[in-house]
Amino acid sequence: MTTETNITTGIQDYLDHLEEAGKSSSTIGTAKRTMALLQQHLGDSKVISKILTVHVAGFYSSDLATIQTCKGGTKPRALPSILQIRRIVRDALVYWHAKGYLANVPLPKDEKKFLKTEKAPKQPKGKKAAPAAGTTLLTQAQSDALSTALNTALLTGDNPDAADAE
Repeated sequence: MTTETNITTGIQDYLDHLEEAGKSSSTIGTAKRTMALLQQHLGDSKVISKILTVHVAGFYSSDLATIQTCKGGTKPRALPSILQIRRIVRDALVYWHAKGYLANVPLPKDEKKFLKTEKAPKQPKGKKAAPAAGTTLLTQAQSDALSTALNTALLTGDNPDAADAE
């Protein structure tokens, strides 16, 4: 279930979260500037639950995220700056999803790889995973002997199965 929260409230909530998490003032300042770019792109009245993947992808490719305004006009943003903008927006989207503002995290396919996924539980120490059905486990000595026999056969061109066929 998602709640109807507008982007202005969501951004402030996200920035408060960063402050409560003990992030530095420079980190919070960078996040604030990035969120201002996102808000400028989406509009002040955008409801967070209505943000779609196409909106996020549009922002990522927009001039706001890729072009920097400077004294002499404009210039392309450096790649690390573009990646930082994407990382901050991704973090905000994940936070909003966790808060229930979003039903899912609306990221383009190439960004989904950065989401943390649940890993399968590890085996307890001292317990080995069961072998697949029909699998025979070899001892280390058996494995070494088999490896030596196969290497010898490959080097000499002997086929151990050919002797059995006669």
